[in-house]
Amino acid sequence: MDDVRCTQMLDRFLTFYDQAYHEPPHKRHELWMEYYDFPHTPPGYQQGQLAKEMVEYAWTKYHHVYDKIQYFDISPLELNEYVDHIKQILHSTTYVDVNVLFFVGTFETDPFVIQEKHQYILCFPVELPGGQTRLIQELARVVHCRQSGLAPSHTRTLGQLIFQEGLAIHTTLEVLEESGMPDPYFSWDEESCSREPNRVMMNIQPHLHRTDYEALYSFTKGTGASGFEKEANYTGWLVIQHLLEQGKPLYELARIAPDEVDTLVERALLSLMNQAYMTQPQE
Repeated sequence: MDDVRCTQMLDRFLTFYDQAYHEPPHKRHELWMEYYDFPHTPPGYQQGQLAKEMVEYAWTKYHHVYDKIQYFDISPLELNEYVDHIKQILHSTTYVDVNVLFFVGTFETDPFVIQEKHQYILCFPVELPGGQTRLIQELARVVHCRQSGLAPSHTRTLGQLIFQEGLAIHTTLEVLEESGMPDPYFSWDEESCSREPNRVMMNIQPHLHRTDYEALYSFTKGTGASGFEKEANYTGWLVIQHLLEQGKPLYELARIAPDEVDTLVERALLSLMNQAYMTQPQE
């Protein structure tokens, strides 16, 4: 039996916001520390950076999502159902121990996972759009980390990040489809990186073995080697889609050992680029 729990710091955020709303701006940081004081530092953030960005840059946006934060509600039962469904798709029998911590970030803060021994803490910012799809995707990452032994956060190679991103997205869409609640807004069409897939794949390939945060950030939230955002996310989608079309089901891909992932991704990219070259119109 898995142990899937949830805690929240939303009430603490609302107390902080309500108090700070009536005070001058220079008081906000002090009130943040007193009433909210989120205890974890997101990957890539410096100590104190989250508080600074919340009170200086994101402050004017919070009133737009105040009701969303105030009335946010999800039960451990619902989270358990998501985890069960993900494990069924991935044929996973590995015990999952995760606490989902719902908090408020900066509107730019991504969900992130902290590992403490065999327990995972999934820190999930509720102000983000597409909450259900994103939450299932993050839970799929947790399940895959437990099943494969892959590092849950920024201590992995870019190739492993690409692979897990693609696996999580495809697993999430299967969960939504099988549950009768497909996400009509999920599409790569609006992302600029999808305009030049071959260029993105070609330029990301030399970086697959990098583990530095600069690389992991630039290919996800920052600007990648081809000048687009979300290049790693899009590449992951393409790689897993290609492997699925080659007849490899998600549960088989989920079992691949972490030290084999970079090679698998590299071969898939070469195959995709070769395929694209072969289908180009000849002069």
